[in-house]
Amino acid sequence: MTDTILEFLRKQPDKQYGLREIIRSLRLERAEAKERLDRLVSAGKVLEPRRNTYALPGSPAARPSSGRGFAARLQVHPLGFGFAVPEEPGREDLYIPKGSLGGAWHGDRVMVVPQPPGRDRKPWGVVSEVLERARDRMTGRLDFKRGFAWLISDDPRLPRMIKLMPLGLGGLEAGARIAIKINYPDRSGHEPYGEFLEYLGRADDPQSETEAVIVKYDLIKEFSPEALAEAQSIGLEIPPSELERRADFRGLNVFTIDGADAKDFDDAIHVERLPKGIFRVGVHIADVSYYVKEHSALDKDAYTRATSVYLPGRVLPMLPERLSNGVCSLVPGEDRLVLSVLIDIDKNGQIRDYRFREGVIRSVARLTYNQVQDYAEGKSLPEEYAFLAADLTLLLALTKALKEERLERGALDFHFSEVKVEVGEAGSLHLIPIREPDARSLIEELMLLANRTVARHLFERDIPALFRVHEDPTEKAYNELVQNLARLGYKLPHGEPSPKALQEILKQAEGKPEEKVVSSLLLRSLRLARYAAENLGHFGLATEHYLHFTSPIRRYPDLVVHRVLKALLKKRITEKKRAEWADRFPAMALHTSERERAAESAERDLTKFYQCLWAQGQVGRSFAGVVSGVTDFGVFVALDNGVEGMIRLEALRDDHYRYDPDLLALVGQRSKRRIRIGDEMQVTILGASPPARQIDLAPTQASAGQKTEPSARPKRLERTGGKGGRASSPEHTTQKQTSGTKGKKATRSAVGPPAKRERPDRGARVTLSKIYFGEWSGSTQAESQAPERRSESQSRFRRRRRRRS
Repeated sequence: MTDTILEFLRKQPDKQYGLREIIRSLRLERAEAKERLDRLVSAGKVLEPRRNTYALPGSPAARPSSGRGFAARLQVHPLGFGFAVPEEPGREDLYIPKGSLGGAWHGDRVMVVPQPPGRDRKPWGVVSEVLERARDRMTGRLDFKRGFAWLISDDPRLPRMIKLMPLGLGGLEAGARIAIKINYPDRSGHEPYGEFLEYLGRADDPQSETEAVIVKYDLIKEFSPEALAEAQSIGLEIPPSELERRADFRGLNVFTIDGADAKDFDDAIHVERLPKGIFRVGVHIADVSYYVKEHSALDKDAYTRATSVYLPGRVLPMLPERLSNGVCSLVPGEDRLVLSVLIDIDKNGQIRDYRFREGVIRSVARLTYNQVQDYAEGKSLPEEYAFLAADLTLLLALTKALKEERLERGALDFHFSEVKVEVGEAGSLHLIPIREPDARSLIEELMLLANRTVARHLFERDIPALFRVHEDPTEKAYNELVQNLARLGYKLPHGEPSPKALQEILKQAEGKPEEKVVSSLLLRSLRLARYAAENLGHFGLATEHYLHFTSPIRRYPDLVVHRVLKALLKKRITEKKRAEWADRFPAMALHTSERERAAESAERDLTKFYQCLWAQGQVGRSFAGVVSGVTDFGVFVALDNGVEGMIRLEALRDDHYRYDPDLLALVGQRSKRRIRIGDEMQVTILGASPPARQIDLAPTQASAGQKTEPSARPKRLERTGGKGGRASSPEHTTQKQTSGTKGKKATRSAVGPPAKRERPDRGARVTLSKIYFGEWSGSTQAESQAPERRSESQSRFRRRRRRRS
């Protein structure tokens, strides 16, 4: 019967049909017609722009007449409703009911038409048109039902089942993990279908999860044959003529500091004492632009990727290994071409002079963060590196002064822990907290200094570039921050946001019980850093000029900046070149920002998967943790090793708790006990669902017979990754404020089953780790055993909504 209704609507696809007309034309009973239409609306095959009025998605008739539409990105919740995130700055996110998605999927760019408020007096909207699809591939489990092959989607925000064409499925069994190409129908009312692309592995194989994440975030595994051929043609020896024309730094103590397992060394450093209390710091960056020519096959592949992606157990480099780990990598004992920044500073970190040089280095040592941290804490360097002790002592002192100068300007400095997931060849799993604060700070300060110096140099000469910008908080976000801090007794001035004022709040809260609450609130108010063709300054770093220059092996914007700077040094910037850059850089900035978000989301997604795998092996054990977030449906708790789980309200059995927005805490109705961010808590792991990326916890006193662990910290403490380090500066911190979707704002909050509300709100209460790990879908522990089923709480929520409607 649903097919009959669809065929009837397709006869005049540009028309809106009333319920009475459909009943009369098809000779249906009202209840039967309504049931069939509701089913079509829920499936997105038919729109209901007004009550009991129907049209096909994408047709002119589907556009309601109640107002003008606007373009937005659709964010869909696993329960089926969504929010339209407007492209136009200043517009509020708009709630989209389940039956008004118009065939749009999560992440799609859509046209949305606002509707008059309903009975709950809240605004809502209807998707009238899909402007751009967010994906053409997806992953899931293969299944066979009703004589057809189906894909059971991995992502609960996408349609659960997609019908598949049979080609390529021969020999595959139900349950196989596969990737498909999505074919969207040209005609309204027809369902999308899938074509087999790739077998990813068994559903229970962790490696298939890595492959699925690569597909999910549109990452690229292979280089084009043309790019690989170009890479192979690059000679390993540097021509003598090239060495002769460059500044020669091979007689200096130039060395690298990286993670123990890093292979792509794109930065090296040295320090010299000059007369009159001046120190020259050299930051030498791999001259990738010498090898990767603009518009070449290597350049095209690098631009498409825009960044290297560091997944647990897997690296997807921006450049082929012959370059990234070979001729461009600043390995010890080998001549390497560099683009160098030589900066003269005084003992207080003030810049006195600087210069740029195309140079050649021969690294004298490859130090690790652990070795430098040990030295900073009073231990000796390994004997073969003892000759660098004086240089390291001087660099540690100078970078401490640089950091103090940066903080004096008002730069924000957050202290949040990070954890690296290390996956062994045999599938062994290690969760390794990232330490070495002094060693990482040394490198971070020098890289920030070099980036700031290059940005200032280009900006003052009006040279186009790709800048790294971090805009002021929005007026709404800042006002919410002022109000929330006032509830905690902290006064932040109204008006224009100031990083200095925010930094002062952080200082006031330092060491107090609410310190983590304050840090979380401040972090929540910040926008995401991004790339831009215009210099908009960097709020978090409190600097007017900033860009990325120091990692051209793994970031495409850095490679672009190298080309611009070298053109300036060689006086080859013509008016034609300026015009070309001005035309190309805006789109380049948008693309590289989007790919950065995708890479970070993929890393977080897979990290959370492996954390859930770890938690599955710890069920019944108790660990010390700290409350990392509080919502009206539960408490998030982070363990020492970075694993985070949720204690749902029903698991807090010692009292009946309610969320108090004025206190930013859960409050026991009888005991008046408060639970808020920063509270220490002993918790027991109840269960975990790697597919859902969720871990269920309970207070230890609420569980019995568990094995108690004093800490979740593993024995191995060395971080074996590449650059990045602690998220101590906002430049690094803000990059991690994303969830698993493109273009998502930092203030996107965790969404769970609403309590006592007509409509789910896009709530303001978000945890720090939820900024890191994304939305919490609201599934229960039972769902960890059968993730394809809706949770009991979700079912109750649906029943409540049906009764109210």
